[in-house]
Amino acid sequence: MQYLVYVKVPRYELEWCEHHFGRPCQFPSSSNLPAVLRHFTRERPMDAPAERREEGEVAIVLPDSRAKRPDRYNFLTHHGKRAVAEAIDNIFTMHLWEDLTDIGCRSVQLSCLVMDWMETNGISMEGNNYENLRMKFQRIKDAYRRRGVNISRGYKHK
Repeated sequence: MQYLVYVKVPRYELEWCEHHFGRPCQFPSSSNLPAVLRHFTRERPMDAPAERREEGEVAIVLPDSRAKRPDRYNFLTHHGKRAVAEAIDNIFTMHLWEDLTDIGCRSVQLSCLVMDWMETNGISMEGNNYENLRMKFQRIKDAYRRRGVNISRGYKHK
């Protein structure tokens, strides 16, 4: 039997998770996310209602663990859900960054790169997905540039 928890993430991260890790999501056992889940899962309080998936939440399978069996430890507090969402965001951002900065000479516009990356990673163009991802990538570059570090490979900035 699978035990699930539900965590609110941005739409693009939800679609990315489901594309790479299934629906419900099962993260690789040797990755960081099962460790985060094990750390933050608690015994379900007696008065806690059964969880139901809400709009914008990703369904995650709790990993098997001898230390914290999911049949007993299957509750995430508000802070635990925030920690899992943060871990998902960190992995997502690393994937986005690694893929979009891997082009030796950027002779195409960032918009083409982002849209191609979205398509490759199961992210729809619905809503603000494109603009959110473009800005997320740009904010990372800008943060480094403010410190005098140009991390755009082969692309000159004014």
